[in-house]
Amino acid sequence: MNGTHGVVLAVLASVAAAGVLAQSAPQAQPAHGKGEEPKGVAPTGEAQAILEEAKGYRSWSMFPQYAKPKLSKGHGGTYVVAWRNEAAAKGPTAGGQYPEGSVIVKENRPKPDADPASLTVMAKRNGSWFWIRATPDWKVFTRDGKPVAGPDVAGCVGCHTAAPNDLVFSK
Repeated sequence: MNGTHGVVLAVLASVAAAGVLAQSAPQAQPAHGKGEEPKGVAPTGEAQAILEEAKGYRSWSMFPQYAKPKLSKGHGGTYVVAWRNEAAAKGPTAGGQYPEGSVIVKENRPKPDADPASLTVMAKRNGSWFWIRATPDWKVFTRDGKPVAGPDVAGCVGCHTAAPNDLVFSK
């Protein structure tokens, strides 16, 4: 009986140790943004101004279809929740364009009930969208040493060209 008891205790200890190691392992970055360095850089210029404005996003209204986490293949298989500022909440005009000053913030969550692993921000500036992929602490992700921010972020523009409303999938 002692031998069996010892084996059971050893197995339980191994299982517990594996659980502790799994919990302490670094969290994987979502697939969205492949090739990006996991640490962000401090935003500058237009990105800094936009992210400063976006910091209050949780007080904004939510897109109805993104009020609950929704699986998004375009965002690397993360669960997206999206907010919009007052300008964006007006929606597209009769011409299909969102108004100047519109800002949309999406939380990209690895699981529906998890904290965001990243934020994606789009802001209408000078008639075009400015795109930013940010960390939850408001730093800008980088790819090949360059910030993932600007009017021509290929991963954002490439996907959003299929959106029906001024590069926006939601209304």
